[in-house]
Amino acid sequence: MRDAAELIGKAVTNKQITRSQGAALLRHRRHHTEGHLLLMLRVMHDKHMSFKDAHEYAMKHVGR
Repeated sequence: MRDAAELIGKAVTNKQITRSQGAALLRHRRHHTEGHLLLMLRVMHDKHMSFKDAHEYAMKHVGR
C-alpha cells in the first residue's frame, strides 16, 4: 500500500487538490495519523471541502 505522502503528491499532480493544500497536508502529517490524513485527502477531493473543514471532519470521524 502507498503511504500518505505519495498519495498526496499524486493528488496534486492529477490536480485533484491544489499545490497549497498538498503542502499543508504534508506539514500536517507531523501531528496526525495516516488514517486522519487519508480521510482528509478523500473528503477534500470527493466533497470539495476546505482544509479546515476536512480537518474538523477527520477529527470527528478518526480522531488524531
